[in-house]
Amino acid sequence: MTSNIAESLNAVTKDARELPIFDLFEYMRTLLERWTKEKLSKAKGTFTYLGHKYNKELEDNSTLSQKLRVRASTDHIHTVLDGVKRYIVCLENKKCSCGQFQLDELPCAHALAALRHRNETYENYCSPYYTRKSLLLTYEMPVNPLPDEGKWDVSQHILDEVVKPPTGDKRQPWRPHKERYKTFDEIKSKKYKVSCGNCGGEEHNKRTCKNAPKKK
Repeated sequence: MTSNIAESLNAVTKDARELPIFDLFEYMRTLLERWTKEKLSKAKGTFTYLGHKYNKELEDNSTLSQKLRVRASTDHIHTVLDGVKRYIVCLENKKCSCGQFQLDELPCAHALAALRHRNETYENYCSPYYTRKSLLLTYEMPVNPLPDEGKWDVSQHILDEVVKPPTGDKRQPWRPHKERYKTFDEIKSKKYKVSCGNCGGEEHNKRTCKNAPKKK
């Protein structure tokens, strides 16, 4: 649904992309091998119903839910009051008017307040993909090591195939673009803002400051 995994791989393989194709694939294979092992070890070291990341998020929501007041309308529909704000929680459909419950597929603070009002636990209201069991199943398939090239069993018709260099337009004289093309919003928003050493204002520096005290 998103390009996050592609961007993650692009970032860590930036230098490896200069290697020959076989070395590049081997680099990526060993990278995925290490990642899978680390994720599996982390899942095995988790002893809560949810994975560490989602359990921490649930704990944060639980802390926020302590100050909320709940008024039941039906067995599944509750009105949750947060100061002057009002939220409608439907536990049957796993929805909250704040939108977070159905978006994250994890009980928000309002849903947890409604569950506490009903003396019910959260397990049936979390996505099964967040559970420790699902994490173990996700990383149970290993990325197998690759044997030495002399041990490969390659079919003869593959060995006989002649791979010709790519054809196409002449390579441009400038260096290939390595960084991904950023969106307009990313370009527009400055990561580092210029601030003045004299007055502390932004968008100008000490040299161009108009608020600097005049020399006598």
